[in-house]
Amino acid sequence: MNNFSKRAVSSLVLLIITLSVMLSSLTSCNLFAYVAESEEEIRQNIQQSLSDDGSGNEYVADYLRDWGLPKFDKVKFIYMETCFIQVYNYEEGLPDTLAHAAETAELFIEYFYNDIDRSNKKTVTDSLLYCYVDVIDDPYSIYRPPTESADYATDMSGKFVGIGVGVEYNDADESIMINTVYPSSPAEEAGVKVGDYIYAIDGKTLTELGYTNAVNYIRGEKGTQVELTLIRGGEKVTVNVTRDEIEEINVDYSIDESTGIGYVRIVSFKKNTFDQFVNAIDALEAANVKGIVFDVRGNPGGYVDSVCDVISYIIPTGHTVLSYQYKGRPATELKSTDGAKNTDHVIDLPITVICNEYTASAGEIFTAAIRDYRDEGLLRASIVGTNTFGKGIMQNTYYYLDDSSVTLTVAYYNPPCGENYHGKGVTPDVVIENTEEEDLQLLTAYAELLELINAN
Repeated sequence: MNNFSKRAVSSLVLLIITLSVMLSSLTSCNLFAYVAESEEEIRQNIQQSLSDDGSGNEYVADYLRDWGLPKFDKVKFIYMETCFIQVYNYEEGLPDTLAHAAETAELFIEYFYNDIDRSNKKTVTDSLLYCYVDVIDDPYSIYRPPTESADYATDMSGKFVGIGVGVEYNDADESIMINTVYPSSPAEEAGVKVGDYIYAIDGKTLTELGYTNAVNYIRGEKGTQVELTLIRGGEKVTVNVTRDEIEEINVDYSIDESTGIGYVRIVSFKKNTFDQFVNAIDALEAANVKGIVFDVRGNPGGYVDSVCDVISYIIPTGHTVLSYQYKGRPATELKSTDGAKNTDHVIDLPITVICNEYTASAGEIFTAAIRDYRDEGLLRASIVGTNTFGKGIMQNTYYYLDDSSVTLTVAYYNPPCGENYHGKGVTPDVVIENTEEEDLQLLTAYAELLELINAN
């Protein structure tokens, strides 16, 4: 299912739930909701409900309304609640409705009540939704207002408007160094070089802006210009760069000519990862490499569809890539398929995978799948590095009509053969730490791969 179809389904679900909630709201509440005069009054109302063991409300939204919190969009709030009630699937699940409501209200009073315009219904609604999600103590569920939701969608697409650089922040001296300049990017055309330090942006120094603001300031609208003052070799250099749409590099590759080994780094599994992965593998195979090192260190994950497509390009079609299970439903298996490319491509070469403690989610799916296919005799492979992060759950994002969204944990997933590794991680075949002087994990991966190559 493409992104447009997913958004359409999400909007249809929203419309159905919204209509039902509107009908329910019209028949179950007064036209003019009661609003408490102070936070003390709200707290008194909460304590009264707690001492009375609640009033049996079905939704947190009903308690918030009854306690006199500032007016909020109840329809939107109950839509999110309904999503959580129906599909949320993480550890202990949702708290008791009354307790959930009380904690939501307390968080709102503590962090928002005196700091927002309480007459602004939208602002109040956004604040309450933040609090509702924060109460469940799930690090992977989040509510995003429209602007943040759009930024998230853009980030996951693998494309963004900017100048085409990667940066490295040094916390010790609060400096930002350019560590990557994308090929054919506006930055490259303007003469930005790897190793340059950012001193100022449009005349505002890094000290004035701070790291986060500086990065966001560089981004902007396509076609607009940004002036960068760089420090290069101790001298200041000023360049003007015209922002453009940039395709993020999520897959990079190289060839070690001395050994004939290919190296593929997979940064994350976003929408553009598969096409970049195919280009990398096709180039390595055309160069007749003897084996491939896949580096997923620091890979935080991404889309399940993306990692499934990547794995499908490695193994024959028809094999289980992963299985997942929603709350109260039977498990669903996803099989390898190269339907998008209309070919049953396989990698018939020895493989090593490098992972570490920052390899998470879809990065762990990839690592565990290679291990399991090796154990099943489909691949010649070895895993090198340190134990992975341990995120064996997945999230879905649901959109509102105003383009805000909520991402929530919906399922646990399992690798092809092994058990779910949530909270445990995937243990490599060869466990090895790096040192400050050497990338021992990479060296070991090459050594392991050479053994696999020479064994055949």
